[in-house]
Amino acid sequence: MLCAAACLATRLRPLTATLWAQSAIVTLGALHALAAYAYFSRSRGASAWALGWVVVAAVAAWSLPVAPGWTAAAFAAAIALWTLWWVSIRALPRRSWIAENERQATGEVSDEQSGEASGTMVTIHDLRDFHWRSKEDFDARWQSSARFNLEAIEAVDLFTSTWGEPRIAHLILSFVFRDGQPPVAFSIETRREAHEAWTAFAGFMKAFELIIVAARETDVIRLRTHIRGETVRRFRLRTTPTMRRKLFLRYVREMNSLAARPRFYNTLFANCTTEVARILRTTGRRLPWGWPLVVSGHVPRYFHGLSLVEPTSERFEAVERAADIGERARDEGSPLAFSQRIRS
Repeated sequence: MLCAAACLATRLRPLTATLWAQSAIVTLGALHALAAYAYFSRSRGASAWALGWVVVAAVAAWSLPVAPGWTAAAFAAAIALWTLWWVSIRALPRRSWIAENERQATGEVSDEQSGEASGTMVTIHDLRDFHWRSKEDFDARWQSSARFNLEAIEAVDLFTSTWGEPRIAHLILSFVFRDGQPPVAFSIETRREAHEAWTAFAGFMKAFELIIVAARETDVIRLRTHIRGETVRRFRLRTTPTMRRKLFLRYVREMNSLAARPRFYNTLFANCTTEVARILRTTGRRLPWGWPLVVSGHVPRYFHGLSLVEPTSERFEAVERAADIGERARDEGSPLAFSQRIRS
């Protein structure tokens, strides 16, 4: 009896090892299929790439018992080639970008101690000022240089835009000036090429570069209220003059950094929410990590709980209701300019 059991175990041991190896091949193949589908979901061919990895894994698992050495070597080579290609992908400053992502804004800082505009001045180059009639029909306008006096910043507003799923929002920070200069908004987005479509899956896989758009509100906010039909809300952030100044300068440094050394967008770790939170922290504002920084539609409530959204004395539900700018934004009969009526 014992001898028979020992013989059976001896015979099963190679079979068990083969099954484990086949399971490993199938698992690695499935993971690479998912990765390929995610990366190529921004364009055509995602299903074909995913199916290709499924076929490679299935063939390798089937042939492993017959030719274990050759099969293992061939499958390892496929993994190695994919990995080398993946590591070689670099974020680049020049591609065939869509029109609204064509230019990464940059900024220059100077101190002027005389004249009406005394103080710290920032010149932003390639400020976007598009006029949108539809998603495909627009006037592409770029301001080669726009000057801003940091001492004149009187407020910072957080805009959120949602489309269908209220728990997912895009965040935009806008700076309001008391010297008559129109507000300037900063939007952290994916920088897409002409043939690409945005998908959250591709955003995990080094598929899109990151861009910080510096734009007029008549461009980046009106695009969402009028053209895309999104729900847009405006929340006034509780800030000090020092914090506002630091925040603006940090955006300028981040823009310059991206222009000099592009990097990738990531759906979880480098997006419009995590980047805004990171920039806010650099001003010295305590901003502990919390799940709303992942579920971005809850960011305003989270900020209100940290006394970062005004008015802090009111319940958030009332603040949120008052924050909806949709009707005011689309009231084209109003004598007020766009940026004035969304704050009226």
